[in-house]
Amino acid sequence: MNKKKFKNIIFSLCILCSTLLICEVLYRYDLGHQNINIVMSMAIFIITAVTEGYIYGVLSAVIGVFTYDFLITSPRFGFSFTLDFPVTLIILLTVVFTSSTITTRIKAQAEHARKKRKHAELLYSINRKLLSTRDLDTIVRYSMEFLKDELIHSIAFFEDIKPKGKLNPYFRYVKDDVGIEYFTKEEIFYLVRLAADKQEALDDKDYGYFFPIVAQNITYGVFAFSFGEKDLNKKQKVFLELISDQTAQALRMYRLMVEQQEAKVMMEAEKVKNSFLRSISHDLRTPLTGIIGASSTLLEEGNKIPYEIQTKLIEGIQNDSQWLLNMIENILSITKVQKNDMVIDKSEEIVEEVIEGAVSTFRKRFPNAEVIVNQPENVILLPIDIMLISQVLINLLENTQKHAQGQKSDVVIEVKEMGDFVSFIIADNGPGIDSKILPMLFNFTVTSENLYKDSTRDLGIGLSICKTIIRAHGGEIYANNRPEGGAQFMFTIPLCREKYEKNY
Repeated sequence: MNKKKFKNIIFSLCILCSTLLICEVLYRYDLGHQNINIVMSMAIFIITAVTEGYIYGVLSAVIGVFTYDFLITSPRFGFSFTLDFPVTLIILLTVVFTSSTITTRIKAQAEHARKKRKHAELLYSINRKLLSTRDLDTIVRYSMEFLKDELIHSIAFFEDIKPKGKLNPYFRYVKDDVGIEYFTKEEIFYLVRLAADKQEALDDKDYGYFFPIVAQNITYGVFAFSFGEKDLNKKQKVFLELISDQTAQALRMYRLMVEQQEAKVMMEAEKVKNSFLRSISHDLRTPLTGIIGASSTLLEEGNKIPYEIQTKLIEGIQNDSQWLLNMIENILSITKVQKNDMVIDKSEEIVEEVIEGAVSTFRKRFPNAEVIVNQPENVILLPIDIMLISQVLINLLENTQKHAQGQKSDVVIEVKEMGDFVSFIIADNGPGIDSKILPMLFNFTVTSENLYKDSTRDLGIGLSICKTIIRAHGGEIYANNRPEGGAQFMFTIPLCREKYEKNY
C-alpha cells in the first residue's frame, strides 16, 4: 500500500467516526432524522472531495449506513432494516456519485490549469534563456536539456550537416535509452540529411523521429530521437515543435550576429587597408623625391658641385634608400603575417652575439647615439630566428631616436634571466611615449589621424611587427614610461624549445 492510499483511508475513517458520534448525539436527543441525513451527506461529500476516486466515498457511505443502523438505532447491536435504511443508503450513494463526479472534474481542470501554467512558465524560461544567449554551444545545450527532461528520450542534434561523410552530433543521454553510437550510423545520417533537405519531420518506425530546425526557410539543424522502448506521443511532439521554433529563432539571431561581426571586421579591415595605402603612397613619395632630386643634381651638375656637398647628397641618397629598404621589409613581414605563412626558423643562438649584431646595425644609422649593454656574465642560448629577433631589436632601438623630437636620447639594453624566460629591456632618456597612444602602441591601426605618425615618415607598423614576432616565439612584449623620464620596452622569450612549441 502506498503512502497516498494510506492517507486516504485514515482520512475517511476519521471523518466517518466523527460523523457517527455526531449522529449518536442527534439520535439520542431526538434532534431530527433529517439532520442526521444532512450530517451523513456532508461527511460523504467531504470524503469524496478530498480523496481520489469513487471507492472511498462508496465504502464510507455503505459502512456509515450499516454502522449507524447497527450501533445507534434500536435495537442496538442489531439491524432494524426499516424503511429509512434503504432511503438513507440511496441518498448517500447519490451524494457520493454526484460529488465525486463534480470534484473529479474540478480536480482535472485544476490539474490541467496547473500543467498549462507550468508549461507556459517553462516555455517562457526557455525562450528567455535561448534569446539571451549568443553562443552556439550554449543554445544547443539549453534546448537539448529541456527536451531530454521533458521527453525522457536520448537526444542528438546535428548542426553542421554535410552532404557526404560522417556527421558529429551534439548528444544527451537518458538512462535505459540508446547511446551516442546509435546516432553515428549511416542510416541515421541519411534520415538526418533527408529531414534537413525536405524541411519536414520524418517518423521512421525503424530508426526514430527526426525534426528539422527551420527559420525563414533556412535549416539550422535537426533533432533526432530513437524510439527505443516507446514512441513520442502527440503532446511530446507538440512540445518538441515549440522548442524547435524557439531554438531556430535563437540560432537565426546567432547567425545574424556572426554575420554582422564578420561584416564589421571586413569594413574595419578595408578602412585600415585604405589608410595603409594612403600612408605608403605619401611616405614613399618623400624619400623617393629626395633620391631623385639628389641623383639628378649629381648627374646634371656633378662637375660644378664641391666634393663636400656631393658627399652630403650621396649620404642623403643612402639614408633614404636604407629607410625605404626597412619599410619594404616591414611591409613584407605584414604580408606574411596576414597570410599566416611567417616561418620561424629557430636555432640555438648566443644572446650576446644577437645584441652585438643589432647594435652594430643601429650605430651605422645613428652614430652619435650612446648605447650601453648590461647582460649576465654567463652565456645564454636561446632558440630563436636570429633574423626576426634582430629586426625586433633594431626596430626598438631606432624608435628611441626617431621619436626623440630632436633631443639626444641615449639607450640602455639590459638582459635578465627570469625563470623559464629571458627578458630584454630597451630603455631611453628621451621624451617618452604619449599616454594617449600607449594602449594602442602595438596595434597596427594606421589612420590619417594617427598620433604616432610624425615627421620622420614612420608608418607605425614596426611595433606591430615586433609584437607578432615575439608572440610567434612564445613570448610577450610590453611598453611603458619610466618614472625618471624616457620610454622603456621589454620583451620575453622562452629559454627552452619545448616551452616555445607549447605556447606557439
